[in-house]
Amino acid sequence: MTLTVSCRTVVGPLDLDVSFEVARGEVVALIGPNGAGKTSLLRVVAGLRGVEEGRVSLDGDVLVDSSEGMFVAPEARPVGTVFQDYLLFPHLSVLENVAFGLRSRGIGRREARTIASAWIERVGLASYAAAKPTELSGGQSQRVALARALAVDPDVLLLDEPLAALDAATRAATRRDLRSHLERFDGATLLVTHDPLDALALADRVVVLEAGQVTQAGTIGEVVARPRTPYVAELLGVNLLRGEGSGHEVRLDGGGTVAVADPVEGPALVLIRPRSVTLHHDRPEGSARNRWRSTVDSLDLMGDRVRVRLSGEPCVVAEVTTGAVGELGLVEGAEVWATVKATDVTAYPS
Repeated sequence: MTLTVSCRTVVGPLDLDVSFEVARGEVVALIGPNGAGKTSLLRVVAGLRGVEEGRVSLDGDVLVDSSEGMFVAPEARPVGTVFQDYLLFPHLSVLENVAFGLRSRGIGRREARTIASAWIERVGLASYAAAKPTELSGGQSQRVALARALAVDPDVLLLDEPLAALDAATRAATRRDLRSHLERFDGATLLVTHDPLDALALADRVVVLEAGQVTQAGTIGEVVARPRTPYVAELLGVNLLRGEGSGHEVRLDGGGTVAVADPVEGPALVLIRPRSVTLHHDRPEGSARNRWRSTVDSLDLMGDRVRVRLSGEPCVVAEVTTGAVGELGLVEGAEVWATVKATDVTAYPS
């Protein structure tokens, strides 16, 4: 069973035009900046939004086909959805919330309650069956919403920022619970998130959506190893530079050059991890083939490390210890030398 999406729809000023697939038993994370069209795409699959053109199908069974004028209503689709705010009915008990989807699909009250009870127990909330949503924690509400989505035995599970409403302490534990449930779900799962940690922990593959277009897709390892856009690089916390390769050198579009260990020819992307960038007061000697005169633009404290944004040719981000900040006198406007070994630079065709 494979979910196949190839469609175009207009969302305000955004032209959303995408194509991708999600296989049975696979979790695909849809990531991208705010306004990229992630939630709108989920609504297309759920049947809550139409398309201008294109097709959405499930193992050949058409859910939407603009050329044929076909559109399957949301309640008739084998799709379960967990919304960002969970959307539990406040006047219904946990049991009645989970049974709601079953009842709306024509299943009798007694059978619906039996199935719902089994799911409530499966997510560890049997003792809360009679409770109202206002009596639940954020993590418990998320589990109720997940149980409601899975109780209808869907072929496709849609998760729209399912952990976004949780505090940091609850989020880690709930993420582990969610991962456990997804491992047992044998349908196709499409997860919308802006958090790379959620994608890393939950997904088999990622699809990057920017300005309504798919800009990169692949396994987590592939995307981490070779980000293709500034957004992805920023998300991963790495430097991504674009230029023209010629042997062991890449001439950068923004000015300057980078020496690389492995030769590359033609249009290229250059990846430099911030911890590979070393800062110095004076022009350094040594084996590093990349030496750049830079100016400190800003400093951001991240735990026991400091990310230092540098302007120059090229503009890069370095990551140093808090002690190094004091030793080097790093303040905005300070001039420093930055070095990177060619062996710490990854270059690949763009």
